[in-house]
Amino acid sequence: MTKKVAIIGAGLAGLSAGIYLQKSGIETEIFELAPWAGGVCTSWERQGYRFDGCIHWMVGTKPGTDFYELYREVGALAADTVIYDAESIKQEINGITYEIPLRMPQFREYLHSLSAADTQRIDRFCDDVDAMVNSKMPAKNPANLSELLKMMRESKGFIKVMPKYIKMKVADFVEPFQSQVIKRIILSLMPAKFSMSALMMMLGTRMSGNAGYPLGGSQEVMHRIETNYRELGGKIHFNSKVDKIVIEAGKVTGIQTKGEFFPADFVIAAGDAHDALTNLLGDRYVHPQLNEMLKSAPLFSSLALISFGLNQQFGIPFSTSYEIPEGLEVAPEKITHGFSLRSFDFDPSAAPAGCSSVMVSLSAPLEYWNELRTRDMVEYKKQKQVLADRVADAIEKRIPGFKKAIQVTDVATPATYVHLVNLYQGSFEGFLPTPKTLTTTFRKTIPGLQNLVMCGQWLTAGGGICSAIQSGKEAAELSLRMLK
Repeated sequence: MTKKVAIIGAGLAGLSAGIYLQKSGIETEIFELAPWAGGVCTSWERQGYRFDGCIHWMVGTKPGTDFYELYREVGALAADTVIYDAESIKQEINGITYEIPLRMPQFREYLHSLSAADTQRIDRFCDDVDAMVNSKMPAKNPANLSELLKMMRESKGFIKVMPKYIKMKVADFVEPFQSQVIKRIILSLMPAKFSMSALMMMLGTRMSGNAGYPLGGSQEVMHRIETNYRELGGKIHFNSKVDKIVIEAGKVTGIQTKGEFFPADFVIAAGDAHDALTNLLGDRYVHPQLNEMLKSAPLFSSLALISFGLNQQFGIPFSTSYEIPEGLEVAPEKITHGFSLRSFDFDPSAAPAGCSSVMVSLSAPLEYWNELRTRDMVEYKKQKQVLADRVADAIEKRIPGFKKAIQVTDVATPATYVHLVNLYQGSFEGFLPTPKTLTTTFRKTIPGLQNLVMCGQWLTAGGGICSAIQSGKEAAELSLRMLK
């Protein structure tokens, strides 16, 4: 008799787990809260403009790398998927815009041009980045001697550099630099409290052409993955929030959604970890890492995404970070740490011909937007437009004519993330990649509970598309071993 697995969440991890289980002859059904697949990995269309709420840079887009092969296995990338690799990003510092190269040796030369006093520090830093550039990033720990030898041969730079930086904060790394500009540039690339290994991984993959943007964005990535899953015989129930994981005598026997019980031999919880532990399991079981970390570990902050469809192009680069020393009111507070502006002019499918799709992301208070959406939907929509107008005013100061070109406006608040994606604290990628979280190994099972495996962004600090898909694959492999 065919075994059956119920999967909670049709995001990257849930669909990945479903694909590998279907390939292994296991019948699966996925239960998804939203009316679409993808979870946080999503984009949306408004009047011919596409706004991507997920992909900035996607680690593993270079053919021949481990993660690229993983993407091909699940269908995230096709053989003919065109990848855009930005050669630089821009950062505004004290009113001056710096264009930071994302290629070696230009990056090294650029830093040298900014500070003769930091020559040795720059060279040591760039030597380690270069070692990452010329090394493969492994997708998983080696399972046998053959895989270990292969990793040691192909990933020398990664093996050398990552342990050196994993316990170091970016703030501690930049402190010895004499140049304030270099300090600010590095901190613009990766936040101060993050592990330096996150910065080294980002620079190494992007400079090696292994972290680009697939044309079509999140929409096409998820369409390919969902199509693959369905063609393998998988089923998805949309608008089906799971209310309960059903347990009998310490064994999971299925799930309950909308009052209906769905029996299963095994359950994979690929959705929000806090929801799984607190609501679906009713706080009856303790996860050795997650229960404590969900209370104390730093999370990615809740975001607002403000998108604009423009009737012309302004030559806006893919990524620019702006300062706002004058402050920007994001009710009920004023932020001064800046905002990120992204343009998708390189992707002809993102906007009508001659037009432009741009998006601003900035931190925003979850409690305010959640309360407002619950209490007064009319006022909620009004305040979304107020926020969009303020952001447009801030951009207009840098790009004259921007406001006049606006044809379409769309705002996703932190309440959007909670309402449609069920994210704990509105955290779009879970735990921050700090030295502590990156050195924590998360258990995928819960002591005292059989027939349940957890996966997804909460089981891999720092999140990311490649990590989520790999997490789903590992959950499928573990489930198969436990089902035997």
